[in-house]
Amino acid sequence: MEEQTKIRRKYLVALEDENFDLLPGRVYVKGFLKNYAAFLGLNPRPLIAAYEEKVPPPERDEDPVVEKYTHFEKTNRRNVFKTILALAVLASVAALAYQPLQPENRKNVPPAVPENNVVAEKRTPPEEKTGQGENKTPPKEQQGVRITLSVTDNESWMRVEVDGKQAFEGLVPAGQMKEFKGNEKITLRLGNAGVVQVEFNGQKMGVLGGHGQVVTREFTAPQG
Repeated sequence: MEEQTKIRRKYLVALEDENFDLLPGRVYVKGFLKNYAAFLGLNPRPLIAAYEEKVPPPERDEDPVVEKYTHFEKTNRRNVFKTILALAVLASVAALAYQPLQPENRKNVPPAVPENNVVAEKRTPPEEKTGQGENKTPPKEQQGVRITLSVTDNESWMRVEVDGKQAFEGLVPAGQMKEFKGNEKITLRLGNAGVVQVEFNGQKMGVLGGHGQVVTREFTAPQG
């Protein structure tokens, strides 16, 4: 009987003796009864009905922890559980890896930017003056716009847009440098302007604000 039904002998004995407390749970009891009835050529419905009448279900369904499984379910259930657990871990790691860096979550970057701390202006390199009467060929202006950002102390959050598209957003620690090139304009937003040295088209601009100050600047390509 045990070999044909794949039900362990002690569970068969428990079924015949109506010792349902020795069985894993209600779901397994019903499954055992169906297999047992099929082996004997009986209709399983009366057996299941008699079991439910003798052992009514609890008022609140509980999911018992089943430590032992039948032979034909053990391998499949373990493999499914391992697969689901692995997918959940991978999804959590991916969500943390790609979470965008926000200035309010970083030290020295204020969670909200007061209007009076935001400096926004357009800046173009000063035009070179030539003396009257000189017949010198003016130097060729550099095409496009190039910005170099060097963090000298602590760290600074920054966001850079090149020609209207976001090129970078994140926290840059001290000692690192970022360089961006565009055709028309570069918009720069610094969360700790006092520690970032700015170079525009080869011209050193120094820092654009004080420590902890949030500054926004737009640099455009030379015209002509």
